[in-house]
Amino acid sequence: MCNSLSAAIGTGNIVGVAAAITLGGAGAVFWMWVSSFLGMVIKAGEIALGVFYREKTDGGPHIYIKNACPKGVGFLAIIFAVIGVLASLFCGNMTQINAAVSGVSESVLIKLLVGVIAAFITGFVICGGTQKIARFLSGMLPFMAVLYIALCLGVIFRNFNALPNAFKSIFWGAFYPKSVTGGAVGSILNVISIGASKGIFSNEAGVGTAAIAHSAVLGAKPFKQSLYGIFEVFIDTTLLCTLTALTILTSGVIIEYNAPPNSALTVGALSTIYGNASSLILNAMLLLFGVSSVIGWASYGISFCRFLFQKNGERLFVLIYPFFCVLGSILSGNVVWRLAELFNGVLVIINLCVMAFLSKKVITLLKEK
Repeated sequence: MCNSLSAAIGTGNIVGVAAAITLGGAGAVFWMWVSSFLGMVIKAGEIALGVFYREKTDGGPHIYIKNACPKGVGFLAIIFAVIGVLASLFCGNMTQINAAVSGVSESVLIKLLVGVIAAFITGFVICGGTQKIARFLSGMLPFMAVLYIALCLGVIFRNFNALPNAFKSIFWGAFYPKSVTGGAVGSILNVISIGASKGIFSNEAGVGTAAIAHSAVLGAKPFKQSLYGIFEVFIDTTLLCTLTALTILTSGVIIEYNAPPNSALTVGALSTIYGNASSLILNAMLLLFGVSSVIGWASYGISFCRFLFQKNGERLFVLIYPFFCVLGSILSGNVVWRLAELFNGVLVIINLCVMAFLSKKVITLLKEK
């Protein structure tokens, strides 16, 4: 669960939510909620399939495509694994580090230094295999999540009187975005698209990667493991993303619509309570969240490479994966995020089509207590 949560809980909860609000207004948060409730069902289903069709401790969409679908579509398993490797490099690695360094400094040299540090930590952890990854994340994740929740609640309680207006802007902006943002964002379809895509980017429901983490549990049962998927989406999107959104909307910080994705909006909201220290605190947390997501995604990339190229592929992935932390720290954020959304989108399309084909089996597994 910590492995899956660490890959999901990351900069998407901080930078992703801020980006959703700047690009789609407060109404985008409502559609993040909608996507999270649908995502709970989807994530439960993909975990159940992953555990049921796994091979020893290897599972995931590429495995259940291979074992449950007709042989004529078996090539989709290879395509999914190839795109999965690219997604782990871009979505799971470069976007996280890029977002983590976005608020640190404008200096390329400092960004590069942060990227090198992240690469060193990542390489040190993932060279120990999936068990070392799990131990590292289970120790770090609860501490980071509790600290971030406490920081957000401090701002929200301080501005408690602003909560009604914050919720009003979320619900009203979901259907009448121009009236809330003064025409700064587009149509309702644009708001739905932004909210849903950022929600998926945050909780990874539909991507299928959570099934890889849960399939590694010895003696796991499909129904029991599927319940963790529901819990993960709730923690990631319904709780943490909502806290970030309410922190921004109640703080009174000025929202610059259509601004590029970065941590400045969330930092500004926290600084209304914690002053200049908030920048240092949040940037440190962004780096920790980013590195934990990078490490969590590494286990997915290892699984994909092992499926494609056996042990040699796994060794090669572990060798090159940390270097993408360095690339992510210096490349343009827009380029990195667009590539990540592209690869994520392909994975979602393939996985949801397969889940629809296997829907009867999904229902059966979710009823078997």
